[in-house]
Formats: sequence, structure tokens, C-alpha cells
Amino acid sequence: MEFRLPELGEGVTEGELIKWKVKEGDTVKDDQPICEVMTDKATIEIPSPFSGKIKQLVAKEGEIVKVHQLMVVAEVAGVAAAASSSGHAPAAHTPAPAIPAAKAPSTASVQGDVLASPATRRLAREKGVDLGAVAASGPHGRVLMDDVERALSGGGAGMAAAPARTARTFAPGEVERTPIRGMRKKIAEKMRQSKDKAAHFTYVEEADATELVKLRTQAKAIAEKKGIKLTYLPFILKAMVAALRQHPRLNSTLDEASNEIITHHTYNISLSVQTEDGLTVPVVKHVEQKTIFELAREIADLVDRARKKKLVMEDFQGSTITLTNAGSIGGLFATPIINYPEVAILGFNKIFRKPVVVSKGGREKLAIRDWTYFSISLDHRILDGAEAAEFMKTFVSYIENPSLLLLDSMN
Repeated sequence: MEFRLPELGEGVTEGELIKWKVKEGDTVKDDQPICEVMTDKATIEIPSPFSGKIKQLVAKEGEIVKVHQLMVVAEVAGVAAAASSSGHAPAAHTPAPAIPAAKAPSTASVQGDVLASPATRRLAREKGVDLGAVAASGPHGRVLMDDVERALSGGGAGMAAAPARTARTFAPGEVERTPIRGMRKKIAEKMRQSKDKAAHFTYVEEADATELVKLRTQAKAIAEKKGIKLTYLPFILKAMVAALRQHPRLNSTLDEASNEIITHHTYNISLSVQTEDGLTVPVVKHVEQKTIFELAREIADLVDRARKKKLVMEDFQGSTITLTNAGSIGGLFATPIINYPEVAILGFNKIFRKPVVVSKGGREKLAIRDWTYFSISLDHRILDGAEAAEFMKTFVSYIENPSLLLLDSMN
């Protein structure tokens, strides 16, 4: 039989074959991952829609493969196919079975009475979760990955730096050539597109994060009892939403085809996550509807799956604005590149202790405070400097007085 690249998601017509997880002669089982394909949104594991023997791997690693292009020639019970020397399989006398739609990573499949994607079912199996006992929040009763995670008690890894690579020794004058492919290629394409399209400018503001540090320290102890690793990111996301509600044009995307600004009134915030292969930006959806602890669990899940290459197409869809976080690594501030076609990206940097002049009772004195800087890059075609300054003034007020977030959640 012939295995062709299945549909990868709405509007996705091709992907780069990053790696084969099988070799010719291997016997594979139904739903076993056989390769990794990278689209412009995500690296996706493609599961096998059959149980049988791999006769020929037609597509090559590094090749751009079109949807429905021949990938594999396989031998399954009752349907045998042999490949020709030209690399194409001759037609079999028995029609090759179609690839079930359920095997496409972006589509849903039914297992018993449960509607869920293959990736969600795989996560449930790995975690020992009975999908039939999970409350579904997706359309038509579909169980999402978030639902599975909510059924679990524990969290995951935080926004840590990517693992260091093992260094090798080079002789004097020796050079190393590395093909630009996979995630690094997609990052290069996206960054170049953003710089070519958007008129970037960056605005930087400082913030006294002392009260935020106190609040996070208090909440961290409660979170640990719930098995949650609580970073600063959930608080930053909630502060972003509170400020964006007052400055909605920053929560926009640009439709150049219709020459329209699309202002979003839901808050889907992409997070920049550093992995071994490079930067990826999964989306935390409906931040306005979630608690600090719910956001902490979801962030931990996204980061963990990003590092394990387990993200799926739906993890990258619907973003309205992006948060990039280099604080765990260091640095004072940066000038981040917009996640086009969004119009703004916020940079969160390290929190550090420093002496500052504070006023109390009409008198000034030196005090040690927790301090940080935020930088926001915007598309000057859509937003002006005054809008950036006003947004940052509002945003910083929530960072410096995080108890105000409670009042915002009552709106």
C-alpha cells in the first residue's frame, strides 16, 4: 500500500520532513509515530495508519513534502506493494486503503464514545488517563489536551533554558557547516517576513516588582501543595490582559489582503519557548478566563511538550499577541521581533535587587527593591509611540500593584 502525507491543518499544504523514526524493513503498528514533519506552525509527529512492514521510504529527510505526496510504500496483510527503482510504487491490483482522517494530526478521531485527536489520545495513554472519564471542553464534545491535563494532579517544567549542547574540539582553521533546516529554517523565514513587513519600534519601561515578588512567594507555597510549579508568567499574562482591555488596539492582527486591522476581544497569548532545536511559540488561549493556577499548569504543559516535540497544530493557532521571556537567562532588556501578523510583542526580563530612592511620608530614603524592565515592540504602521507609552504605563501599574488584578477580574 501507499502512505501519503495526510492533511496537516487548515491552510497547510506542505511540510519539511525532519526525521524518519523508522527504517526500511521495520515492522510498524497502527498509530506508531513514523516521522516528524515541520510546517510553518509546528513540528508534528505523523502516526502510521496501518500495521505492516516498511518496504520503501520514498521521501527524504530535509525534503519539502506536499500534502498527499507519496511518503512510504508498505506491505500490510492482504495488500502488498513493491516500489520501482524510480522511487514510485506501481499500482497494486487491490486498491490501497485510504488513510483514515483520524490519523491526520490536526483532526479528531473517535475511540469508543470519545472524540479526541491522536495526540490527545497518546498523551492520555502516557499519563494513564481514561479519556471516557475526562470532561470535554472542545467543540462537539471533543476532549482536548487541556482537558487531560486538568484531569491530572501535577504540573511540569517551567520556562527553563534549553539544554546545553555537548561541545566538540575543532582543529585550527577548521570550519563547521550546518544546513539551515527544520525549526531554524522556519524561524529564519518568520523573522525575515516580520522585519520585511512590519515597521518595528521598541519602547522600554522599568517597574518596581517588589509587591509582585511578595505575592508570587505567598502563592508559590499554596501552588506547591497542589503539585503546581508557579513562575511569574501567569501574573504577567493576567497583567497583560488587564492592560489590553484598556488599550485594545495592541491586541490586534493585520489583514494586509483586505487592508484591515482585526482587533481581538479574546486574549490568546503566544509564549516564546526555547528548545534544543530553537524558538517556538505555542499559544495560551483565553487567558482572561483562567486563574493563575490554571495558567501555571497550562504553561508547564506547553513548555514540557515543546521540549519533547509533542506540540500539535492547535497549540499554535489563534494567537493575538506574544510574550517573550528571557528573564530566566538574564539580560537587562531586548528589542523583540514581532510575531507577524500580530502588531505587538512584550518582552519580560530578569527581576533583580537594587537600591532605589523611595518616598514615604514626604521624605525620601534609599531602599532595596525588586526591579525589572519590560520592552514592547510594535508595528509603527498601526501603533504610535504614545499608544505604546500609555499601554506600558497601565501594564506597569498592575505589575507594581498586583492586587489590582483582582479588581480587573471582577469586570
